[in-house]
Amino acid sequence: MQSLNISESGFGYIFKCIGLYYEGNFYFLLYLAALAFIFVKGGRRMKEVFIPQFIVMVLTVYNPLFPVALNSLFDVNKEYYRFLWMAPVVIAMSAVSVMLITGYTKDMIRGCGLFLFIACVFIACGSFLYKEGYIISPNIYHMPTEIPEVSRIIHEDSDREYPRALFEYDYNMLIRQYDGRILLSCDREAYLNAISGNLDYMKAMESEDDQDRLLAAIALNIRLPEDVFKESLERTDTEYVVVTTGNEITGYLKGLGFKEVGRTANHTVLHYDLKEEPEFELADYSEVWSLTPQLYDRLI
Repeated sequence: MQSLNISESGFGYIFKCIGLYYEGNFYFLLYLAALAFIFVKGGRRMKEVFIPQFIVMVLTVYNPLFPVALNSLFDVNKEYYRFLWMAPVVIAMSAVSVMLITGYTKDMIRGCGLFLFIACVFIACGSFLYKEGYIISPNIYHMPTEIPEVSRIIHEDSDREYPRALFEYDYNMLIRQYDGRILLSCDREAYLNAISGNLDYMKAMESEDDQDRLLAAIALNIRLPEDVFKESLERTDTEYVVVTTGNEITGYLKGLGFKEVGRTANHTVLHYDLKEEPEFELADYSEVWSLTPQLYDRLI
């Protein structure tokens, strides 16, 4: 969904967004059917809970004009899909299911039969989690096997507790879930902006954000002038770059002074010597924590 562009999709953006959000299953149609049932057969309280909320969603989030108008004021391409979270899809379907099973059956046998029928409908209209087979996690961290290896290589080579590194997209999104001591040179939003087609050579050169220059090379294989790229490395305190072994950008990085310090089955870890020692300290909250028991006693 974050790959969609409102300017390119126009009034069809919301329909594409809904299609991707529900991953091709029919739960959104079941939600609409549940709302229709509530509108026709539901009690006053049920209508008060679900109908006004849906009307507001139709006038705003589901309105094809709304994302286009909103995007003219703010860049919401990467965030708009989160508005879809506001729809109480599961709650509405569950409420209607309870109404049908408890209010429209006269005995237990019919109730059980209706329950099984509704359960089968939910299963048939949804997406089975293991439809492509059960994938066994490679380790207890539920991470690709090479993530712990890359982390170990960086820490063994670095003399700093918090080294800063840049990774290709997948690992950049995963590494801090495993190792919080490795700092990222580029954040999530900058990466998504780069791979969404919003970055090229000219934009990277004109940008005031060093992240754009780093990502132009690592995410898009764009070779920037040596002095420009090195300045961005220095300003962001980037010491390590991890790329797929055989990536064409590796030769460019080694030409800038990067040295290979380790290699896993599929990735190469490169180190760059910064001119100045990076300064980084974690915030010290020890005084706050020492006061916590006193504050707790006052509250109770």
